[in-house]
Amino acid sequence: MKKRLLKFVLIGLIAVVLFAFAFNGYPTVTDEDRTYINRFLQEWKIPANKDSIHASFESEVAFISRVQDSVIKRVEHDPKFVYQNNQVGTVSLYHSIQKGSCYDRAILMEKIFTEYGFNFRHMYLFYSGDSTNTKLTDFFRIGLASHAIFEIKTKKGWMVVGVNGNWLGINKNNEPMTLNQVRDNLKIDRDSAHKKPTIGINFYETFVRPYDFKIIYGVYSRHGEFLHSPMENFLNHIGIPSFIPDYNLRMLLYNF
Repeated sequence: MKKRLLKFVLIGLIAVVLFAFAFNGYPTVTDEDRTYINRFLQEWKIPANKDSIHASFESEVAFISRVQDSVIKRVEHDPKFVYQNNQVGTVSLYHSIQKGSCYDRAILMEKIFTEYGFNFRHMYLFYSGDSTNTKLTDFFRIGLASHAIFEIKTKKGWMVVGVNGNWLGINKNNEPMTLNQVRDNLKIDRDSAHKKPTIGINFYETFVRPYDFKIIYGVYSRHGEFLHSPMENFLNHIGIPSFIPDYNLRMLLYNF
């Protein structure tokens, strides 16, 4: 009896793992993306030598900051304009249309930084934005207010990068900060972002309690129509719409 139970448990675990990998997604950089990333950097006059970029923490931050400034200026927020789900992450469209939302700017920067040797971890934030406490179970609520943002790995550690405003998580000692560290400082009324936004705003500026938001690493959407795994491509091909949230397994592990 115990052997049979163990067998069923192992089969169940294997099935769960296979299912998780089958729907695992990642915003890969295509050859077309690479062409337009190069065009962006040439137009912005940003030197893009990997060795120079990664020579020091200061040179990494200088590159990250210049790219961030340029993306937020170029891909302007227009509440009346939304890309179709299968267009999100297409660098050529961001180059030509020059509009987008937080997740568009996040994915564009993630692709640029990937191309130049950085690791990143995407974050899905959700919040009430009013006097109501945000709970983890709100993730399943219809009409959830959310925000896309990411952290990038520097020589000194992970640093949060704003996408609606050009602020960076660096403290006054020139040390990088994660979004969790920024939130901890907000709880005691300290704005800890060293590079203050000169374009746009911090996403939490309009909140009644600026620290009241939840963070999930590795989730790109709840509807499952931004990142397409091979399994999702197959299902869409036979007419079955995506139904699993967009996620990346490696990044999900940062939640633990």
